[in-house]
Amino acid sequence: MKILKALITKEFYQILRDPSSILIAFVLPLMLLIIYMYGVNLDTVRLTMGLKVDDPSQQVTTLIDSFKNNKFVTPVVYNNPQKMYDDLTGSKLRGIVVIPNDFSSKLDRKDIAAIQVITDGSEVNLANYVQNYSKMIVAQWLYYTSKYSGEIPPDLINIDTRYWYNQDINSHYFILPGSLCITMTLIGMLLTALVVAREWERGTMEALLTTKVTKMQIVLGKYIPYFIVGMISMSFNVFMCINVFQIPFRGSLLILFIFSALFLFTAMGQGLLISTVLKNQFTASQAALVGGFLPALMLSGLVFPIISMPVPIQWLSKVVPSSYFVSCIQSEFMTGTVYEIIIPNCIFMGVLGIILFIVVYKKTQMRLE
Repeated sequence: MKILKALITKEFYQILRDPSSILIAFVLPLMLLIIYMYGVNLDTVRLTMGLKVDDPSQQVTTLIDSFKNNKFVTPVVYNNPQKMYDDLTGSKLRGIVVIPNDFSSKLDRKDIAAIQVITDGSEVNLANYVQNYSKMIVAQWLYYTSKYSGEIPPDLINIDTRYWYNQDINSHYFILPGSLCITMTLIGMLLTALVVAREWERGTMEALLTTKVTKMQIVLGKYIPYFIVGMISMSFNVFMCINVFQIPFRGSLLILFIFSALFLFTAMGQGLLISTVLKNQFTASQAALVGGFLPALMLSGLVFPIISMPVPIQWLSKVVPSSYFVSCIQSEFMTGTVYEIIIPNCIFMGVLGIILFIVVYKKTQMRLE
């Protein structure tokens, strides 16, 4: 135990003397939280739309007012159609609504009155927003306009929409907790990916092997310090999410830190395995980014729903630990402790972490080649 304590103390001294470790453990997570809080937004957006009105009737004037009073639309009325199309091509507009000159007369005759909606299809989500906003505004205008409201039959079914767990429909409530997966992956993999490689590059590993230190002591001496640093960083990030960014938390902090510890244990195993095999800091850091950061971002379900991915990619995501961590942490923040989600995911992360620990132990060399 004295030898293990000495190794842990040595690692802590290296962490304190290495600015990059503090940067990765605390500064980088804070930057990521700020970026995800203020730079990433999947909520409903306000769009700039062009209006070309060829019908001068009073009813159409009230329709234009409906576009102007909608909180999701910033309408710009055009008289020159070419200027309007040029602005759409130049991305100054996200869509165009053209009201033809016979629009109100057809409504008065109870004929089908058409409105043309042109959208910028280069961004599919925004194009869908333009289409849906236009339909919503016209439907509300027809319903509340006294001249046409009597012509609309009453709804036989009244749909009352209720959102569970995220009634404000705020995307930050699930993005910010999920972003902790990126943070923990960077801490667990990037920090540990440099540990053993740095020892080999500086020649301190050779000096260490000349002592009576055992293989288990070397492995534990690498795991324990960075595990403590990672959990401190996790506590810092959870505090920022709950108390600074006001993200609702409905679960148990104890359960949160249990599965966070399991995920960190797994991520550290991946990082130490990379560091042990490659023995080069630059190569190990690149491998950690490619093997840890990108899967955590793309295959965890944080940004893209796993169920919408192709089936082979869905199967690939099942071996990515970050997908299980994202599922746990979003459930813990938004819903509360759901053991049907927590227990299977914890079992997978725990088993994978043990397997990686064994592999790291087997790959750790105790002699020079």
